[in-house]
Amino acid sequence: MQSNDNVVQLNAFKRESNQEIIDDIGARAFLFLRDSAEAQGLAIKDVIVEHMMGLALVMAAVEGKQETQKILEKINEQLHIA
Repeated sequence: MQSNDNVVQLNAFKRESNQEIIDDIGARAFLFLRDSAEAQGLAIKDVIVEHMMGLALVMAAVEGKQETQKILEKINEQLHIA
C-alpha cells in the first residue's frame, strides 16, 4: 500500500513547480515590457502602470469584478507588508 506522504510530497512538488513556471513567465513578461519600452523611448513605469490597468480590466471581464477586487486587495496587502 502506498503511503499518503508520497501523495503530499508530489502535491507540494507540483505546486512548487507551477510557481516556478509562473515566476518564469512573469519574469519574461517583465523583460519584454522593459525592452519594448526602452526601444520606444518610454518610461518602464508608464508601461507597467498601463499594463497593470489593462490586466485588471481583462481580469474583471473574465473573472468578474468581485474576484478581481479580492486579488487587488491581496496585492495591496503585499505592498503594505513589504
